[in-house]
Amino acid sequence: MPKLISFLGDTQFGLFSLAWVVIGYLAFLDVGVNRAATKFVSEHLAEQDHESTRLIVRTALATNLILGLAGGLAVSLVSPYLIQSVLKVSADLQSQARLVFCAVGLAVPVLLVQGVFRAVLSSYQRFGWINAVNAVTTTAQWGTAALLAWKGHGVALVVFSTVVARIAATAAYGAVLFRLLPNLQLFRSHDFHGLPKLLRFGGWVSVSQLVSPLLVYLDRVLIASFVSLAAVTLYTVPYEAMTRLRIIPTSLVSTLYPAFSERGGDSQQVQLQRLYEGSVRYLLIMMLPGILFLVVFGTELLSLWMGAQFAKQTTIVLQILAFGVLLNCMANIPYNALQALGRPDITGKLHLLELPFYLALCIVMIPRWGIAGAALANSIRISFDALVLFWALQKYCRCSVGPLWAKAVPRILALNVLLAMVLIGIHFTFDSSWERLAGGVLASGIYFLATWLFLVDKRDKPRIGEALRLLRRQSAV
Repeated sequence: MPKLISFLGDTQFGLFSLAWVVIGYLAFLDVGVNRAATKFVSEHLAEQDHESTRLIVRTALATNLILGLAGGLAVSLVSPYLIQSVLKVSADLQSQARLVFCAVGLAVPVLLVQGVFRAVLSSYQRFGWINAVNAVTTTAQWGTAALLAWKGHGVALVVFSTVVARIAATAAYGAVLFRLLPNLQLFRSHDFHGLPKLLRFGGWVSVSQLVSPLLVYLDRVLIASFVSLAAVTLYTVPYEAMTRLRIIPTSLVSTLYPAFSERGGDSQQVQLQRLYEGSVRYLLIMMLPGILFLVVFGTELLSLWMGAQFAKQTTIVLQILAFGVLLNCMANIPYNALQALGRPDITGKLHLLELPFYLALCIVMIPRWGIAGAALANSIRISFDALVLFWALQKYCRCSVGPLWAKAVPRILALNVLLAMVLIGIHFTFDSSWERLAGGVLASGIYFLATWLFLVDKRDKPRIGEALRLLRRQSAV
C-alpha cells in the first residue's frame, strides 16, 4: 500500500480508493442472497438433496448476476455526474476517471457472482480452497497494481488489473464448485422458483448489513462534530487495535454458520446444543487472555507503536473498549446461529433498535467525556447487543449456555483471574516495556499449556491434535 501511494501519488490513489469504496458499498446489492445460499445449501446437503441444492445455486447466481449488471450499469450512467459534480475531478484526470468507473461497473457483477460461489463453497466446507484462491489472487491483485504503478501507468489500468484479478478468482471458485456439483445447468427457465425463499431470508440479513456500518462509524462522526478531528485519530487507533481481535471469532463463525445450518432440525437439537456450547467455551478460552494482555500492557504497546504521549491520551480508551470487544466477539456465535437457524429477523430488528439507542448514548457521553465517553457508549451498546443475542437464541432456538456456565465457565474464569494477577505482577516488577511484554507473552504461553491440561475436554483433544497435525502437513507442502 505505501508503495502504491508513492507510485500513483495522492490524487490518483484517492481515485483508486474511491473506486473500491463504491464497489464495497454496491456489494450490498446482493440483498442477503449469499448468506441465504449458504444456509439453504447446507440444509440440502445435510439431507443429500442435490437437486434442491442445484436449484438454490442457480437461483442465487441468476439473481446476483442481474443485480450486479443493474448496479454496474447504474455506475456507468451516473459516472459523468460523479466525476464532474460530486468528486470534482480535475480536467487532466477526467479521462482516467471515466475508465476507472467503467472498471467499477464491470467489477460489480463479477464480485456478486463471486460471492455466491464462495457462499456455496462454504456450505461444502471447502475453506482450504477458499483461502488458497483468495491468497493467490489477492497477492496477484496488489502485486500487479504496484508493478503497473511503478512502471508509470495511470490509475485506470491499475484499477482494471485489480478487476481482472477478481475475475480470475471468480473463475477459480466457479471451477471448484462445478467439480463439487456436477451437472449444474445455469440459467434454466425456472431458475427463479427459489427466489422468494432467498429474499425472505436475505431481506433481514440486508438490514443488518446496512445498519452495521452505521453502528461502527457513528461514534467517529460524532467525535469529529463534538470534539475535534484530532480526537478522531486518538479514538480510532486504540479502537482498531482492539477490534483486530475479531479475526478469531470471524474465522470461527465462517465455519460454524454452515454447521449450524445443517443442524437446524428438531432431531438434531442435541448435536446443535453441543456445537453451540463447545464454540462458546473455546472462543472464551481464546479471547480472554488476549483481552487481559491488552488491558494490562496497553500503555506499553501504544507507546512502542505510537509514542508515549499518544499512549497517555488513549490507554483509557483501549481499556474501556476491552470489555465491550470481548462481549462483541462472543456475540458472533449467537448472531450467526440465529441466522443459520432461520431467524435473521431477530438480528435485523435488534440492529434497528440499537441505532437510536446508540445515537442517544453518544450524544450524551461524547460531549461530556470526549473519546472516553465514546468508548463507554460503544461498550454499553455492544454489551446490550450481546446479552439480547444470547437470550434470543435460548428463547427461540433452545440453545442455552446454562450447562456451560455451570461446568466450564468457573474454571475458565479462575484460570484467567490467575493469569491477570501474574500479568499485573509482571507489569509492576519490570521497568522496561520490552521486559514486561516478554514476560506477558511467556505467562500467556503457560496459560495455554494449562488450558490444554485442565480446560480442554478429553473428547476434543484427539480432534484438536489431528487438526494441528493436518495444519502442519499443509504448511510443509
